[in-house]
Amino acid sequence: MAAKRRVLFMALLCFAVFFLHIHSVFAEEKKPIKLNWVSFVAKSNYLYQLVQSRFIDKVNERAKGELVITFRGGPETFTPFDIPKVVQNGTADIGYTFCGAIEPIVKGVQSDILTELTLEEERKPGGAHDFLQEMYKNGGLYYMGRTILLKKGFFYTALRNKKVQKPEDLKGFSIGGTTAAQAPALAWGCAYTPINLDDAYSALERGVVDGLQAQPASGYRYYSIYEVVKYLIDHPIYNNSSRVFMNLKSFNSLPKHLQDLMVKTFIEAEKEMSVKADEKEEGDLRWMVEKKNLQLIQFSPEDAKKYVGAAHNGLWELQQKRFPEITPKLRKLLTK
Repeated sequence: MAAKRRVLFMALLCFAVFFLHIHSVFAEEKKPIKLNWVSFVAKSNYLYQLVQSRFIDKVNERAKGELVITFRGGPETFTPFDIPKVVQNGTADIGYTFCGAIEPIVKGVQSDILTELTLEEERKPGGAHDFLQEMYKNGGLYYMGRTILLKKGFFYTALRNKKVQKPEDLKGFSIGGTTAAQAPALAWGCAYTPINLDDAYSALERGVVDGLQAQPASGYRYYSIYEVVKYLIDHPIYNNSSRVFMNLKSFNSLPKHLQDLMVKTFIEAEKEMSVKADEKEEGDLRWMVEKKNLQLIQFSPEDAKKYVGAAHNGLWELQQKRFPEITPKLRKLLTK
């Protein structure tokens, strides 16, 4: 009888040990995968808020604890040009910044602000998105997507105190801005001055430049540029240049179902963010005109076409000189 009890005790003990082992294994398996992301704009900027609410929050919700993405920092942590580097080397997992900052790693990528396609057209198999994906992968990154694509263009030209009647009147002006401002400024016969967004207000106030480019209406409102300019040319050029991308190893290490979840969520987010951005840009433009007396300059249809066309052709020409191998391929894929 005693022997049977010992056998039963040992059996129960083994079962208990086995159960605890299995429980610990499953407990370890249920630990969430943790990723972090960094942004070139601050939390107060609506662009950050769109990415956080429409993409990051939804991924966290849909992953149900398997994957958790947290915010690591904005421009106070990494500069826009540092973000691609820290994502590439794995310091951060996900980055959000503009094409000009990505281009040192993904050569020629700024051309994609010239797209003539819809979001759906870009993502057709073998199309522009797939080609861009390979470009990003060559730089150790995984391309999530555009974030937003506006209906009527993105970048406005703001003028300090000189009103123009036609595109030719811009000749000789000094235009400041980020990297995307260089090609249009030169195409219009202007001098280009690189200016960090945080310094734009001061540069305009002191008359360092005659105008500013490569900012949307929301940017002019966010940075209070309307206080130091009188005019805005109401013919926006190019499209949004901010992109979301991921460390390639981090993406590849995710289980397939989580990869699919992130991609699917981002595709949905792109559409939602684009609608919200269109509403925001129109609202901010109207607010500056109605509340702050910003004056809109509207060219004749012929001059507007010339103004926008010169900017687009100028960027294609600049990109062709800088990246002669990749630019023709992108132009073919992005042009209807």
